[in-house]
Amino acid sequence: MRNGIWRHQCLGTILAYNGKDEEISLRNEKGFSLLELLFVVVIIGIVASIAIPQLTESKIPAYDATAKSDLKNVITALEMYSIRNGTYPASESDLLSSGFSLSSGVSFTRYTLETKDGVQNLHMHVQHVNSPNAWHIKYPEEGTQPEIR
Repeated sequence: MRNGIWRHQCLGTILAYNGKDEEISLRNEKGFSLLELLFVVVIIGIVASIAIPQLTESKIPAYDATAKSDLKNVITALEMYSIRNGTYPASESDLLSSGFSLSSGVSFTRYTLETKDGVQNLHMHVQHVNSPNAWHIKYPEEGTQPEIR
């Protein structure tokens, strides 16, 4: 073979001959090819599509715990309000104006004061904005343990 630089017809690589019948590739061998990078990006995308939904679902129990905790704190606030005023608050705005506040993202979805046979009961639901679950309590009739509804 002769000395010089030429392009290999089948491989499309630029080759050089050093006069000793040895091929030397002039292609820079450092780095990754576009195909290798594309393959890595596809794998990362597949892993992310599996992991992200799992991470968002794992937050729901934390949101539910916040809502349940707020519902239990409502009971304490109700008792304090009842001691001061002789009755339970007629609306959630009455309760909130007495100084009680719900955690960020938690709101009442139901607040009803019912009187049955001279006994007042509060029927309440709270829900965190990022949770599909609403927590229910009817106090004092059903006790102090929130239930999912």
